[in-house]
Amino acid sequence: MFRVVLVLVTAMAPMGADAEPRPSGAVRVGLLPTIATLSLLSLYDPLRQHLQEALGRPVELYTAPNFQAYLDDVQAEEFDVLVAAPHFGVLAYDRGYVPLYHYDQELTPLIVVPKGSELREAAQLRGRRVLTADRLAALSVVAETWLWVDYHLRAGKDYDLREVASHSTAIRAVAIGDADAAISSPSVMQQVPEDLRDRVVFFPSRLHMPHQFILAHARLGDEAVRVIRDALGRFGDTERGKAFFKAGGFKGLVPIDADDIRRARPYADMISHKSRSGN
Repeated sequence: MFRVVLVLVTAMAPMGADAEPRPSGAVRVGLLPTIATLSLLSLYDPLRQHLQEALGRPVELYTAPNFQAYLDDVQAEEFDVLVAAPHFGVLAYDRGYVPLYHYDQELTPLIVVPKGSELREAAQLRGRRVLTADRLAALSVVAETWLWVDYHLRAGKDYDLREVASHSTAIRAVAIGDADAAISSPSVMQQVPEDLRDRVVFFPSRLHMPHQFILAHARLGDEAVRVIRDALGRFGDTERGKAFFKAGGFKGLVPIDADDIRRARPYADMISHKSRSGN
């Protein structure tokens, strides 16, 4: 049973919740819940349309209420195509998903603070209230690792790390003075409204990893996976693709290689341990 918020942006009828994909059935794309749901769907609708035209079958966008629910659905192999955090992508790869592309940039956490804040470096976060969309998020996992390795700051002990609904929610709270700082990224900063961007400043983490992965489940069949791969490779040359990359703050897509998997693997292992231990 899905633990996703189903959002259909196609007039085609959805498949039943427990149905398996059929050659002519809808392709289910699972989107990582990084920003508010309506904004996420609006952002990715050009990609949905592009894939639907290439495949000649309906494509539906899904997301989840939080990162844990999304991860649960990834591990249950509920989606046919994933736009996933890189460490989630590694876990999906281990379960039969075919790595296709990742965004052509590094996933670099930013520490976002109010404009005019006295905070100018990570060491100053001691004793502060810091927001993150979710501690399972790649940005949070990398940022927490960086703060511990470089500054010996541990979440929950040396600073107060709180989870909120999304990265955009975290940035909004910082902008209006409800938090000292938030963990975000350059692409998320591009996606939030301009009035929020104008009220905050940020500084980057030293650590980073490849950006979000796009993967397709092998059960779709070799031909469908090939069509999806080819369509994604052409996406940046289309007007839809150019508008999508600009709106999302992305530079384009590049094929996922073995080094990308290797670099994200330690963080995948880390969240697997967290999930098993309940911490």
